[in-house]
Amino acid sequence: MSVLGGVVRSGVGRRRVHTLVIGLATMMAVAASVLGGSLLVVSGAPFDDAFAGQRGAHLSVRFDAREVSAGQLAESGEAAGVSAAAGPFRTATVTPRSDGTGPAWPMTVVGRDGPGRDVDEVALLDGRWPTRPGEIAVSADSSVVTAPGEEIAFPSPPGGPTLTVVGVARSVTRTADAWVVPSQMPALTGPRSGGYQMLYRFADADTAARGAAGGRAVTRSLPPGAAVGEQSWLTVRRSAERDTALYVPFLMAFGALGLVMSVLIVGTVVASAVGTGTRRIGVLKAVGFTPAQVVRAYAGQALVPAAVGAARGVLAGQELAVPVLAETGEVYGSSSLAVAPWVDLAVVAGALGLVAATAWASAWRAGRLRTVDALAAAPRPTA
Repeated sequence: MSVLGGVVRSGVGRRRVHTLVIGLATMMAVAASVLGGSLLVVSGAPFDDAFAGQRGAHLSVRFDAREVSAGQLAESGEAAGVSAAAGPFRTATVTPRSDGTGPAWPMTVVGRDGPGRDVDEVALLDGRWPTRPGEIAVSADSSVVTAPGEEIAFPSPPGGPTLTVVGVARSVTRTADAWVVPSQMPALTGPRSGGYQMLYRFADADTAARGAAGGRAVTRSLPPGAAVGEQSWLTVRRSAERDTALYVPFLMAFGALGLVMSVLIVGTVVASAVGTGTRRIGVLKAVGFTPAQVVRAYAGQALVPAAVGAARGVLAGQELAVPVLAETGEVYGSSSLAVAPWVDLAVVAGALGLVAATAWASAWRAGRLRTVDALAAAPRPTA
């Protein structure tokens, strides 16, 4: 072991209180920074991030099944400007039986054999996707509050089914209130009723005019009156931004405050710990250490406990962030919010860099003192 390494190891072991304080301060600062940084990241553009991650539909269109065939709708996905399409899916607007606590509201139920991938990837929040008739997955944004294992009865059409909830999911563009397997739809639609749903993604739909142009393109070849309703992603985004406008500034302020307090705490603790070692720095200079060696020795003594504290702080920050981000996802109407790996890396690098810079500055000031002045700068231990 080199002389410098021996000094670092000796300092870490001898100054146990300072070592513990630096480690704990770094751990708390890193944990707070992971949480604060994650909140800043997810609060930047929550809807846009969720829309991109789930490949939301730029346009969802409902069609009358009596006016257009499934084959004609499938061909509409080849219209100019369409980059991807999903459907046609059978749809039904049905009203579940009231539970007696309030009125029952109509639900749009869509028959899909899976959550999808290329367009409107529905995110499962709890449970699983329906795999057979008699099962239903309910949207987290639906007016029906339920959980896996509960049942929903549909009295209309006559003899309508009672379905078991097997999952809770969310579509970022709110394309349905619930989903069932396609073979369940005949029991919900009744004879000569129901409709179709098509979901489209366009090459360019960032303005209302361009989205409207895309809508005209996909319906141009279809019979007049076939389309009975449509929903643009811009409408959903405006609604989501209006709902979250109150929360975003507070969450971003909380995240920024956590980062600032972390910097202040670590900087103060490390500067104090190194500053109290001025007499020791004088001793090292007396035995031949150069100012540069003194700086490296004290930076090392600060970085060893800081590295341990940073590693534990990342784990603590992850544990703190999971429930907070889950609640934030509910507020933002997003799903699967998680700590981005680059946030962990940036926080650890920033914390260790701050510790190293603070230790370097404090040790450099003391290291440039004359040996006699450094020895006299701190009080001598009393007998």
